[in-house]
Amino acid sequence: MLSSRQIEVFYHVYKEGSLTKAAKALKVSQPLISKTLAYAEHKLNLQLFVRHSRRLTPTPEADILFKHAASVNAEILQFNSLAINLRKESSAVINIGCTPSLGLGLLPTLINQYLSEHPGTKFNITNLQSVELEAQLKELTFDLIISYNSQSSELFKQLILHSGSLVLISSLSSAPKQTKVHLSSMHQKPFIKIKSMNKNAAHEGLDVLLDDQQISLNWVAETETMQVAKAMVEKGVGYAIIDDFSATVNGENISVHHIEPKIEYEISMLSNKEKPLSVNAKSFIEFLSKVTV
Repeated sequence: MLSSRQIEVFYHVYKEGSLTKAAKALKVSQPLISKTLAYAEHKLNLQLFVRHSRRLTPTPEADILFKHAASVNAEILQFNSLAINLRKESSAVINIGCTPSLGLGLLPTLINQYLSEHPGTKFNITNLQSVELEAQLKELTFDLIISYNSQSSELFKQLILHSGSLVLISSLSSAPKQTKVHLSSMHQKPFIKIKSMNKNAAHEGLDVLLDDQQISLNWVAETETMQVAKAMVEKGVGYAIIDDFSATVNGENISVHHIEPKIEYEISMLSNKEKPLSVNAKSFIEFLSKVTV
């Protein structure tokens, strides 16, 4: 059995009638062509060419094989052409999972920057909470996810995009006078609770920290997303604790305050090491590794 490369060499030697011309067509050395052709003849146990000085005359067996070699060579050319087009102008959609707040804040900025350099790229965005995103990444649903405080895993490749701290937000009318607020001073104040926040705070959840500090907040409402919490804060329903990144997105009518004790968080990109990625997905991940958030 011959490899596709050996068939390709035979095809070009037959077509060009010369080892030198075949080597030029394939952009390799003439000795390599000669060696490959000799090995092909040995493998087939057939003489394919009669050598006359610098000229090669195909044998009858070579005449028969050439028709099939031409078909194989056409397939090889088509394969290489397709690979080049995929590398240069891949139309594969990049499937990204992210949390709702990052879908409103960070992701549009990143995609806009990327599209300015790679116009025509297509994205499919799904919004879920961090825990759900990581679960689906394990199932190879996404090419990559962007979420808060991702859990370390040997299955995932992690890239930290941003580090920050949680902050207190309030309506302009009920804003504390201090720029830095200790949570103990907010005892029994009305708060909107974001259900996923305890999974977003670094190391331990917000609820655990409040228990350790013996701080009791008055949870008057609960919501799944930071956007709903921010809207309720703007209307004066209560205060909320969110990440400082989300606080800067569409937050013209809220007041932002640093809190003590400090609660840090990270925004990370995760990809599954077991998932084959398209050229576009690899390119976007490489872009993320260089971008400043």
